[in-house]
Amino acid sequence: MAITSFEELLAPTPVESFLRDTKGRKWLHTPAPADRVEGLFAWAELSQLLNMEVWNHQNLRLVQDTQPVPPQAYCRQRVDRSGQRQFVPDPVQVQQHLARGASLVLNEIETLVPGILRIINAFTEGLGAKSSANAYVSQQNHQAFDTHYDKTDVFALQVFGQKRWRVYEGQIEAPVIHARFAGMPKDVVQRHRGKVQREVVMNTGDLLYLPRGRFHDALATDGPSIHLSFAVSEPKGLDYLQMVMDEAVGDPAFRRDLPLAEADLAAHFDMLADRLRDVARAQSSKDRGKALRKAFVPPRANFDIAPSKK
Repeated sequence: MAITSFEELLAPTPVESFLRDTKGRKWLHTPAPADRVEGLFAWAELSQLLNMEVWNHQNLRLVQDTQPVPPQAYCRQRVDRSGQRQFVPDPVQVQQHLARGASLVLNEIETLVPGILRIINAFTEGLGAKSSANAYVSQQNHQAFDTHYDKTDVFALQVFGQKRWRVYEGQIEAPVIHARFAGMPKDVVQRHRGKVQREVVMNTGDLLYLPRGRFHDALATDGPSIHLSFAVSEPKGLDYLQMVMDEAVGDPAFRRDLPLAEADLAAHFDMLADRLRDVARAQSSKDRGKALRKAFVPPRANFDIAPSKK
């Protein structure tokens, strides 16, 4: 069984009910048969992936009990073919940290595993969304990350073992990647997360959907665990506003200097707000917005090279 569509990923939840009742509002746990992820990504695939010479201290990370392991503790310097020095993971040191309970995080692996790329394409076809995939390899009774929320929707797919997630009552409304939502202190997290709403045990094949902003944490409880985390993002009102601002460059009112006299500024801002509303309502802006929604995901390279004929 291979997951090739958004419908198959959500099954048995119908896509229509997910979009109507769940997306962006509520979290969802969907138990599913283990065989639907068979061969997708487990220990054999993990070792094959790690043996690809594509890893460095930025896309391969180790986390030990909610604290990042310094790259110097598991990486070594290597000189590549062009003579440039790279900081790359050392297999022996990585395995030693894993044996001590560290969690392994592999970032942006969506183009490295065919089955994962098919799921990425399912998000594009089903939601018109950009997405990326990380793999998390966790050890028994060791928590990789502290309670937090993500700034994208998250679809977590358990591909090996078991993991217990705690989903909290609290949810920040529609956070985005911006300094305003960066670096929330622990005491603020505790104040906003609320009580644990549910503890969810994820078994191989299960899917957990977390809308952006929902507080959560996770812990492998019964042996090693591997799950794939898909960060999924769709175009937002801020993206449309950026396009409107681009259109506004054509209006001289926005290109002129602001008044020097402070007393004139309030009326000038009101005038600009009215003009911006007109720009936003213009058909040209709406057409660009529709094009953005339709083609939010840039096409991926799709080589299919055939031998030349004699």
